[in-house]
Amino acid sequence: MQKKLIALAIAGLSGAAFAQSSNVTIYGVIDSTFDFISVGDGQTGVPAKGTPNFNRVQSNGSRLGFKGTENLGNGMSAFFQFESNAKFDAGGGLDTGRDSFLGLKGNFGTVKMGNFSGPNRDLAGKLDVVIHSDGIGDNSALLGKLGGRAKYFDDRYKNSIAYITPNFSGFEGTLQYQANENKDETPGAGINISLYEMGLKYDNGPIFVGVAYGKLNENNDAPGLSTFKVGTDADATEIRVGGSYKFGDASVRALYARTKSEGSDGELKQNVWGVGGTYNVTANGKVLAQYYRAADVDGSLGATDLSDTGAKFWVLGYEHSLSKRTTLIAHYAYLKNDSRTSTVAGAGKGYDFGDGATGFTGNDVKLSGVSLGLNHNF
Repeated sequence: MQKKLIALAIAGLSGAAFAQSSNVTIYGVIDSTFDFISVGDGQTGVPAKGTPNFNRVQSNGSRLGFKGTENLGNGMSAFFQFESNAKFDAGGGLDTGRDSFLGLKGNFGTVKMGNFSGPNRDLAGKLDVVIHSDGIGDNSALLGKLGGRAKYFDDRYKNSIAYITPNFSGFEGTLQYQANENKDETPGAGINISLYEMGLKYDNGPIFVGVAYGKLNENNDAPGLSTFKVGTDADATEIRVGGSYKFGDASVRALYARTKSEGSDGELKQNVWGVGGTYNVTANGKVLAQYYRAADVDGSLGATDLSDTGAKFWVLGYEHSLSKRTTLIAHYAYLKNDSRTSTVAGAGKGYDFGDGATGFTGNDVKLSGVSLGLNHNF
């Protein structure tokens, strides 16, 4: 009898321990398209490789992830996510480049640490019309580039920590900080990079509205260490405001962004805006479109002429759900650089497709592409 009681007690304890163990989910996205790319009309010519037309098989944002939670009691839980790129088109392996973090969640909100997107990037992705904001049609093509000089606010921030408020009737705020782990005090080559971002969004029913602000501090001693090439003691800011509205079978969305960078050589700034929408033509199929415009870069960086340093970008597409997990994709994207996009104080390169970049930029360069493929979630 005593042995039976001991066995029951052990079984009860093991069951309790199991109940508190992490619930781990394996998930991922496999996205592959066959792209028809055309490059042309550059005033100074374009690289010979692959032009004027070429084809490719593209892995757009394909990923493999593991995530889990553990109930800690009293309304608190621990959670983690480890997500890797899975570039299968060229035989690439897994890496740690996607959102990966560890954190705690409770009535106080959420705290997490690791490598993950900030409020600016999240807002742009939320308002993109193409599936998972990937491929030749995603809206990161023009955002935060300052004439193609560089980008920062549309990357995931490594070595970062964030606090996310509880959801208050659709309102949620985020405060994120990227630590200055790269600090270097070498005389003449010193640098001390840190970043913070703030975001506030309202997501309730058919209405979504968001605003995000980020500031990058570089404190660099050498001009070449400035992200946007504006000299020493550089910093940069990004602000984005946007929203969407769903009504019936349709949705509309709009986004405004302003990038600014300043240092010892002067300052540069640029406005980018975009509008888009979707319409469900059938129960399983939707058409989509978006248009983005990068205005001319403006500022006081020497005597450089900053006219005609913007770009235009538009997308048309159709996505058809074969099931809850599998979607057929057909996108057309067109991007036109203005006539002087690569002449922004000698550091601009011009604009390219976003996640579906071709590698070709320059004055007056035009890019067009047709992307046909399949997206599967598991």
